[in-house]
Amino acid sequence: MNFAEQAAELHRLEAVALSLSLSDDQYEAILRDVDATSKALPDDTPAWRLAEIRRRIPEAAR
Repeated sequence: MNFAEQAAELHRLEAVALSLSLSDDQYEAILRDVDATSKALPDDTPAWRLAEIRRRIPEAAR
C-alpha cells in the first residue's frame, strides 16, 4: 500500500467514524492512541495501524 492509498483509507475511516456519530476529537484520539501503541511494537506497519483504527472505530461508537 503506497502513501496515497494509505491517505485515502484514512479519509474513508474518518468518514465511517463521522457516520457513526464520532466527533472529530474522538477520531483524532483514536489516531493518537494507535500511533502511541504502534511505536511500542517491534513490527509497526502502516497496515497494522489502519487495521487497528478500523477495529477501534466501532468500539468508540458504542
